[in-house]
Amino acid sequence: MEPEPTTHALLAIFREEVGSDRIGPDDDFYAVGGDSLTAVRVVARATAQGMPLRLIDLLMNPSVHELVEHLRTAGGGEPEEADGSRARPGGGLVDPADRAAMPAGVLDALPASALQTGLIFQCEMAEDPGLYHDLIGLRVTAPYDEGLFRSALHELMARHPTLRSSFDLGGYSESMQLFWGEVVEPLETERVGTVAEADAAVAAWRDKQLSTALDWEHAPLFRCHVAGGPGDTFRLTVAIHHAIMDGWSFATVLVDLLTLYDALLRGAGHGLPEPPATAAAEFVRLERAAVDSPEAAEFWLAQCDVPPLLDRERYGRPADASGRRAAVLPHGLFEELRARAAEARVPLKSLLLAVHCWALGRIAGRTTDVVTGVVVNGRPEIPDADHVVGLFLNTVPLRLPSASGTWAGQAQTLWEAEAAAAPHGRHPLALIEENLGRRAFDVAFNFTDFHVYRRLAALTALSADGWWDRDKASHPMSCDFTLDYPGFGSGLLVSFDPDLVTGEQVDAYVSLAVGGLHAAARDVHSAGTESRDG
Repeated sequence: MEPEPTTHALLAIFREEVGSDRIGPDDDFYAVGGDSLTAVRVVARATAQGMPLRLIDLLMNPSVHELVEHLRTAGGGEPEEADGSRARPGGGLVDPADRAAMPAGVLDALPASALQTGLIFQCEMAEDPGLYHDLIGLRVTAPYDEGLFRSALHELMARHPTLRSSFDLGGYSESMQLFWGEVVEPLETERVGTVAEADAAVAAWRDKQLSTALDWEHAPLFRCHVAGGPGDTFRLTVAIHHAIMDGWSFATVLVDLLTLYDALLRGAGHGLPEPPATAAAEFVRLERAAVDSPEAAEFWLAQCDVPPLLDRERYGRPADASGRRAAVLPHGLFEELRARAAEARVPLKSLLLAVHCWALGRIAGRTTDVVTGVVVNGRPEIPDADHVVGLFLNTVPLRLPSASGTWAGQAQTLWEAEAAAAPHGRHPLALIEENLGRRAFDVAFNFTDFHVYRRLAALTALSADGWWDRDKASHPMSCDFTLDYPGFGSGLLVSFDPDLVTGEQVDAYVSLAVGGLHAAARDVHSAGTESRDG
């Protein structure tokens, strides 16, 4: 493999996936706009073109020139098949006796992942039907044809097997996720005449979903509601449990559903790429390897074996994170932060995480050993993995030894910590906490660029607005930094349990974090302490 052709090919992949022709061979992939989902596509495309890469290779060698040198010194090796064909759905993972005992109508099965069983266990222990039961609603401007919409929903369920799945937690040698062949579309439709009637119908259906416990053993584990009217509009609400999919997957489901309905209204093809059939099985394999890794257990123990930020020894139940705070910020601020992150040669996420840890340490009265939960992506490194619907996100503890110094320095420290953590990212949080003997963190951090929603702009037979959402995690406090989230925009969303984190603490955190973002956007090489007054 000659270096120059490889450089050219990798540079083309970088530019196409990030969406910028200005990326050079020495530019850091993550600093110029790459994220975890984009990285999966880069790795899959490079491997398909004969350049066998892994996500860890891109993390440790984030520029084209560094990757070319890595490929040269690594000597190639035997690449995995880029289309994921070596992993057949369920193949080699389900005990033959279990498979033989499965009921008629089940097309396939997989052992439930540790992420899934951990979430289900939490929800059962909490006895809270609303925990990890996520809802998203919106207004669609288009005629509502129930037959066509049901057809779109049927096609959606055919594309994404998890929408036809249920769980059997005790009937086999291990907990199973069962994928059924035919499942009736879970659609409820009401006709309304006024906006007030539509609002009332949506609210009543939402409250019913949040107060009704799911039956894990009966598919599907999601529901749809349409309030049709007034005029050529309808209100769509979808309720999905987090045990079957993460937030990116939920967004993908909504965009795919609207795309399929738009195509039916136009009488044309939908043009959606086919999701790879092997991703769920491959994730289970990868997670099992992480579960069995003593190195992963030791790594995470070192990350979180420090005194908790908040004194919550009495805390023995999943949090009831019913409190909310929000700070809408201009999209341009995030573009300035991205530019400052590029100066520091770190991803935007690492700079946001530095500001988050700094603010978190301040409200906890600590400048050393600040531990926060960080949401990490565990999707398999196969082509089109970002189109797969399922649960692939883990939340792991990450420690910032010192929440002082420059923004650039703190971000670089956190970026290096994330890179070191990457090989162990699929080690389930439940096992981390079992090894630690307590909760690994009190506050979780997440950053998501919801660019999947931008696909809606290409639809011509319908448009969507009036977005709202509702979710509840089990952390005392969750801090979500978002870009282009429908109905909100860009900014900071905080949910918290008022019995575990006071409103005053949350308000202080939001004020500090917003001030820190503006300070870092002005000068990434200034000290974080300079922004304490916002």
